[in-house]
Amino acid sequence: MTDYDVIVVGAGPVGSTYAYKMAKQGYDVALFDMKNRIGQPLQCAGLVSTNISDTKNLPEQFIDNKIKGANLYSPDNTCIRVEKEKTVAYVLDRVMYDKYLFDRAHDAGAATFIGEKVVDVDLKNTTVKTIERKYSSRIITVASGPASNTAKKMNPDIENKTFLGLQYTVKTEEQDMNYVDLRINQELLPGFIWQIPTSPFTKRVGLFTDCSYKTAETILKGQLKSTDTIIEKHNGIIPRFNSKKRIVENNTLLLGDSASQVKPTTGGGLISGFNCAQLASKYSSLMLDEEDNDYLLSYEKEYHKLYDNEFKAQQNVQNIIRDMTEDDFNYMFRKLREYNVDRIISEYGDMDNQTPLLKQLVKTGVIFKLVPKIGVRRLKNIWKSL
Repeated sequence: MTDYDVIVVGAGPVGSTYAYKMAKQGYDVALFDMKNRIGQPLQCAGLVSTNISDTKNLPEQFIDNKIKGANLYSPDNTCIRVEKEKTVAYVLDRVMYDKYLFDRAHDAGAATFIGEKVVDVDLKNTTVKTIERKYSSRIITVASGPASNTAKKMNPDIENKTFLGLQYTVKTEEQDMNYVDLRINQELLPGFIWQIPTSPFTKRVGLFTDCSYKTAETILKGQLKSTDTIIEKHNGIIPRFNSKKRIVENNTLLLGDSASQVKPTTGGGLISGFNCAQLASKYSSLMLDEEDNDYLLSYEKEYHKLYDNEFKAQQNVQNIIRDMTEDDFNYMFRKLREYNVDRIISEYGDMDNQTPLLKQLVKTGVIFKLVPKIGVRRLKNIWKSL
């Protein structure tokens, strides 16, 4: 006899959602998290597209602000504003939202172990070991983040590359609540800087990059106004998408950031994580009911079928961005304004599905007008991404 049907390692939003879905179906579920306080410290910008509504996983009370567009800034401060008449993104209270998702799993019947760190996952025997004791299960689902030791154990030949994320919660002067600011900085590529309004007088100012913490901190502080006051500081690591990463071994599966199920261009993974939690719960249920381990492999196949094309296209775009110079960006922004590309971006832009915009830029021929500066090699990479 096993202790549980399912053990979930990591009570972040994706792990808690999966635990809830399994417990709701009547399975015996245990949910472990090493933190003593769910959702803290904050390790996310908290900006998510309205596509999250399709997951039916976001109550209205956790939305702090609704965004209708973005101001995009080149290194020389050329600005392109993209917007839609309707809301395109939500700014979330991630601390309270994460706690809600955890409490929901608990209320559905999952046994919860807070502050109990899982120190080892035995892939062969389907057991987890904490400092206190060992637990057995029929399925183990690891959703403990990008630094997961289990992910490393399952992928010994793949380097676990990550980005640095750094963010301040800032008290500021009254601001426009409708737009986020996204700014390119050569030293941060392929990352960027964001400013996200959370209330009329507070905002999140952050960045992601693969440069050093010291460099990132200096750049981020340079974004603050003299009247801004830092309320909180947060930092963490952001996973990088890798299509070769193995996410199922025997009766153990990876989910969310542990599986690198994130958008390459931004590192965001909430919506993709929720969709993958749905897939994982579907095939976990089939595996438990029919005692056929091949169903877990179906989870891996369905995930790749759902996201590989889009994420690989975004990865190619990211590689293009990494090679560009400040002059390239400044030239490109001027040309984008000259040809009114803001209208194309506003119409076809989507935070989660970026391929339609790339196709439209090729279809309209706008991308070819950038060739003299960006170069033929980069244009070929864009073609490959489509």
